Parts: sequence; structure tokens; C-alpha cells
Amino acid sequence: MPRAFFASLLPVLLASQLASAAAPPLPDLLAAGPGPAPPLLTLGFTSATRTTYLQRAPMPENDKGYLGTTLTYQAPRGFISSLYLNHSYNYQTLREPFINYGELMAGWQSVGNSDTYWTVQYTRLFAYGESALVQTSLHNDLSASITQFFGLATASASADVFVGNTHDLVLTFDLSHPFRLPVLAHDTLSIEPTVEFGAGSQHFYAASLATTSQVSSKRRGIVTRSVEPATPAFSSLGYTLSLPVTLAAGRFSVAATPSYLVPLHVPAGGYDASFFYLTVGLSRTFR
Repeated sequence: MPRAFFASLLPVLLASQLASAAAPPLPDLLAAGPGPAPPLLTLGFTSATRTTYLQRAPMPENDKGYLGTTLTYQAPRGFISSLYLNHSYNYQTLREPFINYGELMAGWQSVGNSDTYWTVQYTRLFAYGESALVQTSLHNDLSASITQFFGLATASASADVFVGNTHDLVLTFDLSHPFRLPVLAHDTLSIEPTVEFGAGSQHFYAASLATTSQVSSKRRGIVTRSVEPATPAFSSLGYTLSLPVTLAAGRFSVAATPSYLVPLHVPAGGYDASFFYLTVGLSRTFR
């Protein structure tokens, strides 16, 4: 998933879109299908047991999960923007700021009744202080995505170009099948088995694994050098199996998503073990 922290909130936002029969605000919300103009504002809170970004994760001893807050604005004609703020539960042990990461996004999404949905977005990523998060070397993300609604499944593809202290290109492909179950009079329960595959470069992850050493120089005295592990130029990053379960009740939604991540082609020194993690969230839409 290119936008990892947004990705954890997507099931929550999806539920709110289902409740209002609205067009989805982000590419991964596309299972909601086409519909009328979206709500203007969505406030969401997300918590997860692990922190993942582009199918990479910090070492377990440095990662106890996070609490994320997202505010998303959607204009009826297609403009979309959002602000994300992240709090890591392990911030005191790692001596990180209370808010250690954020994303500010602006873009455009397709609107109207169509089986094809697309978005183009620019995201500014920013990290505060020292952080164990793997994406701290990334600053700018230019992305585009397209999703097609089929009768039995929803397929999407996205491309992200990252620019910052490191430069990366990442492609992501998703395939899911939604099940919609009515609950009470106007509520909806959504269950959507999803498989995600990622491929691209991972200089950002190599930068997070860099080791530093001090070397004596005749001209400049003691010099600090940073050494990064070798990393493939372009390769498969891994795949994720997930089962988002979302209950939409009016303008509120509650979601839980168990996921299993299998990383591939991890640079030396990185965390290459497969693991389960759980994401839960709550959102409220405003018109």
C-alpha cells in the first residue's frame, strides 16, 4: 500500500462511504462503488499493533504500534485533500516526539457513476525529530491510481514516485471481493478479503538501516560516515493478505482489519519475517 498510514484508515473511511452511498475518497476505498457526490469532511482515528509502510516495518523491539488521526476533505467536483498525524506508542522508549510523523495530501479524484475510478495526488511527508519509522527519508510523493469495478471483484493499480533524501518508484496492485450484509434498518456490514502485491525500489528502507561510524581525517578531523546495505534497484517488495470488516451506521463507522504481511527481497539487516497485525478504527463523516 503506497500510503501506509492512510491504508490503515481506509476500511474506516470505506464504511462511511457505504453508509452515504458516496464515491470513495481514496483509491483503496473503491469497493464502495460509484455513487453521488461524497461528503465534505471525514474525521478518522486508527490504531494498529504494527507500523508498516510500503510492506516494510521497523524492528519489533522498536515498534509497538501507533495511533493515527486523519482529516479528509472532498469537494463534489473532485478535489480532495487530507492531513494525517501519527503517534507511535513506543515514543517514550525511543525518546521520540509525541507526534513523530505526518502527511499532507492534495489531489483530484474522478466523480460520477462509472465502473472506473482514478486519482492523482501529491503528498508531503514530514517526520519530527529522531524516528524509528522506515519512511523518514521520504519527503514528496507523486502518485496516480486506477480502479476497475468488476462483477465479482475490484482490481486496482497505483504508482508512486517518491522524492526526498532518497528516491523511489513503487507499484502496488490490489484485488478484492466485497461482501455486503444488511444490519438493522440502515446499517451495513462489509467484509472484503483482499490481496495486495508491491514492487519497486527501496532506497528509503536502506536509508533507515544505515549504520554510522566515525573516521579520522587529516583535513577535517573526525568525520561521521553513514553506510547503507546493498539493495535491489527494482524488485518485488512483498504481499499482504487482509480481511477488512467494517460496520457502517449512519455517519459513523467502525472497522477491524487483520492482516498478514510477507516481505520479499529485504536488504541485509532489515526485518524479513512474516507477521500478523491488527488495525482498528473509528470515523465520522460531516456534510
